[in-house]
Amino acid sequence: MPATHGTIIPIVASAALRTREREAVDQAIASQALRPGPLIELLHAVQDTLGHVPEAAVPRIADALNLSRAEVHGVISYYPHFRTTPPGRHVLQVCRAEACQSRGADALLAHAGEALGCGSHGRSADGAVTLEPVYCLGLCASSPAVMLDGHLHAHVTAQDLDALLQQCRHPGPVNAAAQPAAASQGVRVYVPRDAAALAVGADAVARALQGACAARGLQVQIVRNGSRGLLWLETLVEVETPEGRVAYGPVTADAVPDLLDAGMLQGRSHALCHGLTEAIPYLARQERLTFARLGVIDPLSLADYAAHGGWQGLARAAGLEPAAIVQEVLDSGLRGRGGAAFPAGIKWKTVAAAAGPQKYIACNADEGDSGTFADRLLMEGDPYTLIEGMAIAGLAVGATQGLVYVRSEYPHAIATLNEAIARAEAAGWLGLDVAGSGRAFRLEVRKGAGSYVCGEETAMLESIEGRRGIVRAKPPLPAIEGLWGRPTVINNVITLATVPLILARGAAFYQGFGMGRSRGTLPFQLAGNVRHGGLVEKAFGLTLRELVFDFGGGTRSGRPVKAIQVGGP
Repeated sequence: MPATHGTIIPIVASAALRTREREAVDQAIASQALRPGPLIELLHAVQDTLGHVPEAAVPRIADALNLSRAEVHGVISYYPHFRTTPPGRHVLQVCRAEACQSRGADALLAHAGEALGCGSHGRSADGAVTLEPVYCLGLCASSPAVMLDGHLHAHVTAQDLDALLQQCRHPGPVNAAAQPAAASQGVRVYVPRDAAALAVGADAVARALQGACAARGLQVQIVRNGSRGLLWLETLVEVETPEGRVAYGPVTADAVPDLLDAGMLQGRSHALCHGLTEAIPYLARQERLTFARLGVIDPLSLADYAAHGGWQGLARAAGLEPAAIVQEVLDSGLRGRGGAAFPAGIKWKTVAAAAGPQKYIACNADEGDSGTFADRLLMEGDPYTLIEGMAIAGLAVGATQGLVYVRSEYPHAIATLNEAIARAEAAGWLGLDVAGSGRAFRLEVRKGAGSYVCGEETAMLESIEGRRGIVRAKPPLPAIEGLWGRPTVINNVITLATVPLILARGAAFYQGFGMGRSRGTLPFQLAGNVRHGGLVEKAFGLTLRELVFDFGGGTRSGRPVKAIQVGGP
């Protein structure tokens, strides 16, 4: 094999692990080592405890997993998420993806470096803050965005950043930030729990509402729904009235007393009132099929999901032969929504026909293209529709195991999916007897580690298997030899989340949307220098002008449009 030029990594004796480090590594090994492809999950567990992966841990991890030290070193050094030196007491990550750059992210990063006296990946002299660039937090319509110790902040200015750094260096009294207890009666008020809403203070709004209503003797039920996708209006608070849900936004905690004085709980007028939510032109002109429940339900409520049409597709699929399920998807004309637009039914048919003792469904949720956030919105706002779609795919092709590969920059999506999977299995929609079908299907989440390349399907498979995300040569295709060499269906979030509707309403219903060979709807994500950033779901046939001006409202700066970057799925 010809020699290649690169950096030579010397093998040197490592310092001994400290007691706390050794305990953290051993605990990670005990909890992760028996899983298939455990290395990346194990490294996450170590870093979650220690803040980094000590170099001295490499031999111990390598021995436990029967890997070479070079293999473990190779994975740690490949993924940007992993650190080998201790960070500061706080970690500040500034998004440098294109959507945030268009709103001043580079200047924000430079300001942070100047304020901290360090460069990217450096630590302030007082040890308070480590500064890291990150490439897309999924807050593209709320840019520029930063993450501080796992907490998101949107529309960040230099002054906002200074205030955050001041809190790091001189923390005030600890606020427990307890969430409002669920009430069983009173006016129902919806406050989103989506990351984009949290980044602009949705939790503070919910607490302010609960506290102000309690002080006034007003009974309210606060429901933490997903985002409607009207991200320029977050925090978008909705009040249930006899006429329908009335929207107010953008609401801050300081605005709550004035809104209550104006009669918000009765749906009365206010400067922040937008009338009935469903009548807002941005929403009313859409054709929401895959995203029909987005912002409507409590994302983790099984009852809410079922009340709004959930599980109907899986219940029907459980009574069909696998070939009939595949045919329904074929007849619908659904194409992959990950970019290549390959017919989903053909991929499923190939995997169904492939021989093998084990088959997999792999969901590519490594949404790394700048400007894209539809996957995040759906995973956080309607996770059961993705779970249902993957379970249907499993029944269709004979797969008994599914994995969702989610980028590490999406902690809220990961937490929501894990909780939803646990609840769905407890309710019988996953597990050994899916929806009473007599067939098994289990699901788990695998967390990425910051590699953009892992958005490519075979690089994602390598990462799931615990290796560096290097693109595999084709053939063989993943449908024949995919995850761990077994036949594997790989689809992205939107493709799989569309399947329940097709099974519930029929292929002809879905075929009724779109044009030509492009059937159904597509989620468009508006971000950057646009007045109304957010999610638009429309049938194929929409023009770019309609998107940017009719939905987006033109530029946020008021200047003429000179260029539009079209990218992502």
